[in-house]
Amino acid sequence: MLLLKFYPQDLLKGFGEFSEYSFFVPVKDGEKVPLKEVPYEAIPPDFKFDRTTFSAKELLLPPEETIFYFLRGKDVQEPVFEEKPRIILGIRPCDCRGIQVLEANFLKTQPVDPYFKKRRENTLVISVSCPEFQENCFCDYLGDGPGAMNGADAIIFPTTFGWAVLSQNQAISSRLEKFSFNSLEVDEGECECAIIPRREKDEPPLLSPEEYLSLIFNDELWEEISSTCLGCASCTYHCPTCYCFDIQDITLGPAGKRVRTYDSCMFNQYTLEASGHNPRPSLKERWRQRFLHKFSYIPYLFGILGCTGCGRCIDVCPSGIDIREVIRRVSEFKP
Repeated sequence: MLLLKFYPQDLLKGFGEFSEYSFFVPVKDGEKVPLKEVPYEAIPPDFKFDRTTFSAKELLLPPEETIFYFLRGKDVQEPVFEEKPRIILGIRPCDCRGIQVLEANFLKTQPVDPYFKKRRENTLVISVSCPEFQENCFCDYLGDGPGAMNGADAIIFPTTFGWAVLSQNQAISSRLEKFSFNSLEVDEGECECAIIPRREKDEPPLLSPEEYLSLIFNDELWEEISSTCLGCASCTYHCPTCYCFDIQDITLGPAGKRVRTYDSCMFNQYTLEASGHNPRPSLKERWRQRFLHKFSYIPYLFGILGCTGCGRCIDVCPSGIDIREVIRRVSEFKP
C-alpha cells in the first residue's frame, strides 16, 4: 500500500492524469446530494464534499436496470455495456464499507452476479475521510471510523501540509505519485499524519451473530420495536448494504424486456407465496428480518457487519426510529 503526500495545489493536478475516466462526485442539488458525473475541471480543489443522499450503491446496483430484451420468435438481446471507466470520488468511508457488503454478496458467492461484476470492475473508488461527525452517524460505534479505508481503492486525508492519499491500486498510485512530494510503502491502517475527528463513544453493546439469532422468537421484543414503523421502506432504499431486488417482465405485445428493480423486506408482499401464505405477515416479522440480516446473518455468512453506521435510515425515517436505540434495546432485552 502506498502513502502519497501532496502540497495543497498538487493533488488536483494529479487527477488530470485520468482523462479516459468519467468522474462521479457528490454534487449538492437543492436539498439532495446525488452522485453526478462532472468534468475534471469541476472537481472542488479543496476536496470538500457533502455526504450523498443515497450511497454509491446506486452506481453499482442501479435502482432499475434492463437485463435483456426479447421479441417473440427471436433470441433474447442483452444490453451492450459501453460505460467508460469511471472514478467515484469523494464518498465517505461508511459507503465504502457498504460496497464491501455488496461485493461479499454479489462477487464472493455463487453464482457471481455478472451485472454488478461489470460495473465494479469498471469503477475505481476513491473516498475522502470525514471532516466531522454528523448528527446521526455512528460508524465509530460499530468499530469503524471516519478515516477507515474499508476496501476503497484509495482514500484522501487532509493534513497540516496539504493532502495524503493512501492507495492500494496500482493505476491510482502510478499516476498520482509524480505529483507528490513524498511516497512510501506502509501497512494498511489510518494515515498517521491525517487530521481525523475523534469523539468519546457511547457504544451500544453489540452481540455475536449467534446471540442475536437466539432472540428470533421473542415476539414481545419485535412487536415493541416495530410498533411505530410505517413499512414505507425508506430505510432500505437509502441503506448502503440493502441489496434485495425483484425481477419483472414488462411486455408490449410480442416484445418486452426483463428488468431488475430494488425491492424491500419491509413490504408486505415481499415474502408472499403463490399459495397465499406469508411467513412474514406483519411488521413485527419484517423488522426482525431486517435487523437480524444486518447484525446476524451477514456477519455469520461474510464476517462483516451489515450496518455501516451511516445514519441515513435515521435521517429519513418518518416515524423517528433510531437504529442506535434499536441496537441498544435488542442487546439489553430481558424476556
